[in-house]
Amino acid sequence: MKISTLVWGLVGVIAFSGVARSQSLADVARKAEERRKEVKTPGKVYTNDDLKPNPVTTPPEPAAPEPAKAEGAGGQAAAKTDDAQAKDAAPSIDQGEEYWRKLMTDARTALAKSTTYLESLDVRVRVLTNEVYALEDPVQRNAGWAQRARLMEDMERLKQDMAEQEKAIAKIEVDAYKANIPPGWIR
Repeated sequence: MKISTLVWGLVGVIAFSGVARSQSLADVARKAEERRKEVKTPGKVYTNDDLKPNPVTTPPEPAAPEPAKAEGAGGQAAAKTDDAQAKDAAPSIDQGEEYWRKLMTDARTALAKSTTYLESLDVRVRVLTNEVYALEDPVQRNAGWAQRARLMEDMERLKQDMAEQEKAIAKIEVDAYKANIPPGWIR
């Protein structure tokens, strides 16, 4: 039975070999030439002139605090500049909807990136832990544990950063409430 299956398979391959012939390079070239003749207009060619340039902006330089004029009035001058800076830093509806949306979006994006990175570190720690347990060589095992310890330290630092990012989001929400910002601006 095995021989007859082999014989019939061989007969089928020989019989259908003419059907599945490959194209020659000349046939492919002829077809490509015919296709090129059918195309009437060439496609749009984009150049650097067609692209919009990305404007380069430099951030404004921070203003230096003014030095105190007299030693006795230095404490009062410093208190006045601190009050002025506090008023300038106070949230205001005058800053506009775009400002508040961007502020909240940036804070949430940073938190989302940190969350994703924390998840990837967690997966890496679990994989590394399994790999270390599978190792028999004590030197490799110790190196694996050291690498795992560094990853765990990175995870702890990242958790602290995430806590600060969550506090920043809460502060933005409180500032928006104090400035009487519509809730839709920070959603």
